[in-house]
Amino acid sequence: MKFLLLYNPVSGRTNFKIHLHEIESIFSKSNHSLQIYESKRAHDLENVALKESSNYDVFLVAGGDGTLNEVLNGIMKAEKKPSLAILPSGTANDTAAILGINKSIKRSLKIYFNEKPVMMDVNKINDQYFIYTASSGLLTRVSYDVSRRHIKKYGYIAYMIAAVKDLSNDYRYPLRVKYDNDKVVSIECAMVLGLSSNRVGGMRLNNFSQSKLNDGLFELRFFKRVKSFWRFRLLSSFIRGGKKLREDLHLVSKRFEIETSSNVDWNADGEFACKGSVVIETYKEAVSVFASRKVKKKCFPQK
Repeated sequence: MKFLLLYNPVSGRTNFKIHLHEIESIFSKSNHSLQIYESKRAHDLENVALKESSNYDVFLVAGGDGTLNEVLNGIMKAEKKPSLAILPSGTANDTAAILGINKSIKRSLKIYFNEKPVMMDVNKINDQYFIYTASSGLLTRVSYDVSRRHIKKYGYIAYMIAAVKDLSNDYRYPLRVKYDNDKVVSIECAMVLGLSSNRVGGMRLNNFSQSKLNDGLFELRFFKRVKSFWRFRLLSSFIRGGKKLREDLHLVSKRFEIETSSNVDWNADGEFACKGSVVIETYKEAVSVFASRKVKKKCFPQK
């Protein structure tokens, strides 16, 4: 197979270039070919992915969730879509963890050389595609407001510090949600969290989602803004693995139309996506990805 390695040199705490020799050495002993491209600027990988989609069988993406999101948005605009394979090297690597891929380059490439890819759902918020999460309200800005300098210095701890600071902000915003074609609900929230899996922000939320990665559905949790102790309530839900609290609303659908204030920020896969009202929809089995055998058996049920 023909692989194109797309990597972000500033993703995470270390320079990915130090791994290139090892990767090239492994490929030289295989029956697969490898070309390498280093990101030059923001959204560069999205443009390269779109341009090169018809020329390769697999895009090997090295970086974090933001880097993968860039490549995904390029692939989804292309007519021919290569498979996605991940070499997790960012600060946050939720997608890799969801797919059962660890940071061992040798083990990851063994999966990509020997296993068959599976078809995975892709989600979209307005005009931006994403893989596993969309959110608004509390903690939404943390993943992209933390400076690159602090990430390099502190790694994942930088996000935790920013999250604690964000808890002092008073989030309160109304939403009108249309789902399942004609059902409508109105609610005032402190946070909205959407997941297609059971992991976000490096945490496993086993009590949040029962979705599979190829079922064509997306789950949204609306954390209600109550009069008192709302921060404690929200945090207690995360501590208990995403357990739904009585006052909160949990919806499952393939399409949501959400009306809200124009100043509400939305995050998708840890990156800023848009402001205000949104449409969130799921495209069933829209992209080919590599995953571990364990994850394929658990999260990709076959018909």
